[in-house]
Amino acid sequence: MAGKEYVIAIDSGTQSVRAIMFDREGKEVAAAQAQHEPYFSLNPGWAEQNTEDYWSKLCQCTRGLMDKVKIDPREISGIGITTQRATVIPVDKNGNALRPAIIWLDLRTNPNTTAMDKTIEFAGNMLGGLAGALMYAHQNSKFLWIRQNEPDIYKKAHKIMHVSGWFVHKLTGEFKDSYAMLAGIYPFDYKALCYFGAGMGFVYDSLGIEKEQCVDLYPPDTILGQISAAAAAETGLPAGLPVVVGAGDKQSELLGTGAIDSNIGVISYGTATMMEIITRKFIAGQNMTFFTWPAAIPGIWDIEMMIPRGFWMVSWFKQEFGHREMVEAEKRGIAPEAVLDEVIRDIPPGSMGLMLHPYWYPIGNDAYSKGSIIGFGDVHTRAHIYRAILEGLGYELKRLSGIVENKTGIPLKEIRVGGGGSKSDMTVQIAADISGLPTYRMATPETCALGAAIDAAVGTGMFDNFEDAVASMTKRGRVFEPDKENAKIYNDLFNEVYMKICKTMAPLNKKIAKITGYPAVK
Repeated sequence: MAGKEYVIAIDSGTQSVRAIMFDREGKEVAAAQAQHEPYFSLNPGWAEQNTEDYWSKLCQCTRGLMDKVKIDPREISGIGITTQRATVIPVDKNGNALRPAIIWLDLRTNPNTTAMDKTIEFAGNMLGGLAGALMYAHQNSKFLWIRQNEPDIYKKAHKIMHVSGWFVHKLTGEFKDSYAMLAGIYPFDYKALCYFGAGMGFVYDSLGIEKEQCVDLYPPDTILGQISAAAAAETGLPAGLPVVVGAGDKQSELLGTGAIDSNIGVISYGTATMMEIITRKFIAGQNMTFFTWPAAIPGIWDIEMMIPRGFWMVSWFKQEFGHREMVEAEKRGIAPEAVLDEVIRDIPPGSMGLMLHPYWYPIGNDAYSKGSIIGFGDVHTRAHIYRAILEGLGYELKRLSGIVENKTGIPLKEIRVGGGGSKSDMTVQIAADISGLPTYRMATPETCALGAAIDAAVGTGMFDNFEDAVASMTKRGRVFEPDKENAKIYNDLFNEVYMKICKTMAPLNKKIAKITGYPAVK
């Protein structure tokens, strides 16, 4: 779009919301951030958030951002939005939230689902062996939970939407969203990239949502509306500014790293550690080993591999064992991870025989899964445990990416990293050594927001296509080349030990649950 040099991204996560202005070279011009109120739990396993907090913090950020920049608003091409996924907000006809948002961390389930078991089994088999996935969705659907437990709210629910769709309505008055925001439990055909149609009513019923309650969905480079005068007054954004919802946070992160070729893997070191690969052919994962969601580019997909409590284990370690390093970090004014990097730098690959399996939280296809650490000896210290955590994450990502490579037939040639953990040199080097691939840290850590900005830049005409936008706006930073000797050690440990740990522990975890009652699985 002629004369348009800037684009704004809104990145709303679980802990905070950020507003960032980028120029057409992908450089951050200005940014503002606000912390969300902590989410709350009315019952064990529940996780809810006050929806008004989302909006008030967005307004705080956008006003703060616009106060920092001294440019002609006519030079701003548009606003791109990315948010956390799988958060449920029922709203009335005026777009007002009817209850707090049920966020993606929520673990409530629908235990009384046996009445539809046979129907779901039959329907899932008709859909190509997806009975297990459909039953999982049925048991975990938050739409169904609201219908069963809060019928008055359900009856008033004109639409049930994401945070992104709620933002769109607050900003433009439209009930619209991007189909690339979807990841998980929805009456959506992920292969056809549209809602299920006639003849598939049982899917809507099994998930507890009416088709009329679903917002209209559009490709991730679509202008969904313009900033209204009322929203402009609250947010400080220019009235009439085009609004684009690109994709969910992880899909946006993939685009923001510029990984638009299937031989590039992207690791996101967040609470849940992910590896993502783009694919131009829909490939379904069996038994929820991996997931295939709409990508941030129209008409293609994002294969997602997940370790549910991946880099959370680093936070756990710091809390339980890392007091000394945290005190030292505070004294020196640096991040605790930087001190921990120093502590483990001289520990050899393989942590002197300590091996960690990182599933410290039940995964979708194995409710009995547990983490484990084996190989303890009198030489081991807290530092060895920390390094074993980083190595365990690397092993599991290697296992999952191997499954995906076999499915796609496309070998990985390069890794790119994002998320908070990517700031640790040792974390990235270990990833390079275990994968055996050059691993790049990106020039900006704000890859999720940059992905949303790219969607908005293409959608509003700043660039003619995604290839041009990615070439201009994404930049690789430092490269970590794999150490050949370390890579050989890790490869042997992976094949001869780690893969056997996975098989050996599965039946033992079931016995542990049976004897101890934890986890309490039917």
